[in-house]
Amino acid sequence: MDWLTEYEKTLQQEWQPTKLKEDEEAKFQSWLQNTQLFKGFKEQVAQENNIPVDQVDNARLTEMLLSSDDYDYRGAYKAGIKEELSPFDNRIHWPSVSPEGRMLKSPTHPTAWKEFFMRQYKVDPDELGLSTIEQAKRFVPSNTIEDVFSNPLMEDTTK
Repeated sequence: MDWLTEYEKTLQQEWQPTKLKEDEEAKFQSWLQNTQLFKGFKEQVAQENNIPVDQVDNARLTEMLLSSDDYDYRGAYKAGIKEELSPFDNRIHWPSVSPEGRMLKSPTHPTAWKEFFMRQYKVDPDELGLSTIEQAKRFVPSNTIEDVFSNPLMEDTTK
């Protein structure tokens, strides 16, 4: 499997976030507002606007967060997704796919490509210092210790 080819195929496919019934939507929004992601977003908005956190309107903030169509928050809710603190940037992140294998990130999400890279190489590109798709395209997996130090993307720590 070539991760880049698989990723590029998804760019040609239609992607739609999950739609909820009216009675599910209220439960979903309550759930979302109690996530670490939402709380972090709320703190960021408060800081940027120089206002106390408790003065940030949850309904407006929810609307802002959900106005972006690059992540299926409702699909994450239905799948029982658990958010995780990334050791690479110390921020809260949600998975790219549901446990059933459904993409939660749209193909145009800035980091959707990472899911396909991880499927092929079984390693998070962040762990390899690959933060852009262009860096990942140049990645050559290493089979020997000599290959590790000859890979121009890998930092030489022997100096």
